[in-house]
Amino acid sequence: MTQLATPAAGTRAIVLGGGGVAGIAWELGVLATLEEAGVDLGAADLVIGTSAGSVVGTFVRHGGVREAYEQQISPLATTYEEPVVIDAEAMQERFGQALVGMTSEQDGRARLGHAAQAVTTGQTDDERVATFTETLPSTEWPAAPLAITTVDATDGSFRVLTAADGVPLPRAVAASCSVPLVWSPVTVEGRPYIDGGVRSGTNSDVAAGYERVLVIACGPEAPSPLGPWLDQAVESLRAGGSSVEVVVADSASQQAFGTNSLSLSTQRPSAEAGSAQASAIASQIVDFWA
Repeated sequence: MTQLATPAAGTRAIVLGGGGVAGIAWELGVLATLEEAGVDLGAADLVIGTSAGSVVGTFVRHGGVREAYEQQISPLATTYEEPVVIDAEAMQERFGQALVGMTSEQDGRARLGHAAQAVTTGQTDDERVATFTETLPSTEWPAAPLAITTVDATDGSFRVLTAADGVPLPRAVAASCSVPLVWSPVTVEGRPYIDGGVRSGTNSDVAAGYERVLVIACGPEAPSPLGPWLDQAVESLRAGGSSVEVVVADSASQQAFGTNSLSLSTQRPSAEAGSAQASAIASQIVDFWA
């Protein structure tokens, strides 16, 4: 886990977790409603995005949350190609098989990365980068700090990409969104990378050292052998002195996600569910953030 730092007064971080197409829509619904209620998203000193959260984090940093939310309600044409219908039970079994014999968190992630490299179906990494190029509000990294989480598919190491790395933003986002066993890895600087969610659904521990941390998670996380799951990371953040507020998708929102969170049909219902959930907690988050 990331080494905890003493929180600096007045520093705020937003953590945005993974959740597929549905997760992007839900998070945008949550954030658009919170912003409308008075939560200044632009005041965050750091935005951390994992998978779906890397997409949403880019909209946050470029000031386009409301517009992006509206696009979930009335989706635009896209070159995104939905993967074949996913059998969740079969996928879980394949994940389990890939992890047999793992010796550490990083080794487990590397094993999944190796399995991901065997995927040859679906869009290529260049095609997925092109899709994000047309989807994101800008192809340039924002001026304010944005951190995008990824995992090296070769050695399982965890990497947090920022503007300083010089990786094109759409490629960084595509790498963070590359779900293993669904898509092939995305090449970054000559190495294959997979979804940052392989390590953790939110990677909330990256926010260590921030006084106030707002975590937006598309669902609860079970204990994981691959990295710090949500409850564990939040406990460590609080132990280190951070004040943490967590918004986890409620039952109505999770129902809106349906059985395939990678389907475009989930956009509108998930966005509306996120907005409804945020309306009920808006005053609480306004007080926390201010």
